[in-house]
Amino acid sequence: MKNSTKEPLRWPAEMEERQVNRWFDARRSLFVKNMIKEFYQAFSSFRMIYELYLLDSRISFEEIDELVGSESARGLLWRLKDTCHQLWRQTDSSEMKGCLLDWMIGSLFHEAMKLKENIYMYQNYDQWTGKEEIETPHAVMASDEVAGSFKYFGQVCRYFMSRSSREISEQMENIGFMFGQANYLLRTIIPDQAGNDLLIRYLIENAYIIDELWYETVEDFFTELYPDGVEKGYCIAAASYKEGHWHEHALEAYAKALAINPSCSEAIRNISQLKAFIRVKEELMDHVS
Repeated sequence: MKNSTKEPLRWPAEMEERQVNRWFDARRSLFVKNMIKEFYQAFSSFRMIYELYLLDSRISFEEIDELVGSESARGLLWRLKDTCHQLWRQTDSSEMKGCLLDWMIGSLFHEAMKLKENIYMYQNYDQWTGKEEIETPHAVMASDEVAGSFKYFGQVCRYFMSRSSREISEQMENIGFMFGQANYLLRTIIPDQAGNDLLIRYLIENAYIIDELWYETVEDFFTELYPDGVEKGYCIAAASYKEGHWHEHALEAYAKALAINPSCSEAIRNISQLKAFIRVKEELMDHVS
């Protein structure tokens, strides 16, 4: 008798991959916005660590661990690295700036991992650095040979701890430099995101990020992104708010566009519609209450 059990239907691997790619492509704008948010958080966190390091040459292992993280609890840099990999690891050379940013963030992450390991070693074993030699335990017969061995290993310990101290200093400078390069690369890809309404909304809502990363205002930023008119940036954000039913936010963004360009037809038309809609909504709410 033939076995009537049928093998379960399976999606071919290439079909599963296409499904994943379509899902990701539909959300790529969100991933780009999240990547910039994660970069700013990691950048700010390291800047604080570095400023404290300049004051007293000390680095908290806990703060570096929070920045880097581990496999089971990924930190800011780890999540940023993963997001950049998702965005550009599978892309072709046409997105060279993104590929370079992905490489830089990956290199920065690995340098930070080495820094974390060195700080762990230094903070847990630096009690030996101030000793001329490691004392021979009382339980061990202090023969000349044993005492000589402990003295030798004390010297070895001091050598490696001294080397770790130099490496920590070099790694801090390397990470600072790499963050600067990554920040520059990040800025170069922003003009390619002029149509990313989620990103434009995020930058308008968090204008301090533009100032802290690139020393620019939102209007300076939009001058490059929208050469036909700075108000277009606010109109893109407003249309996105309106589509998501954030009518008050949409009205505010269109008002900013109109303040920049009083003849902006899109802003004029939508402001009238939004004011009427908000007025009706408020009347209904008053009636219900």
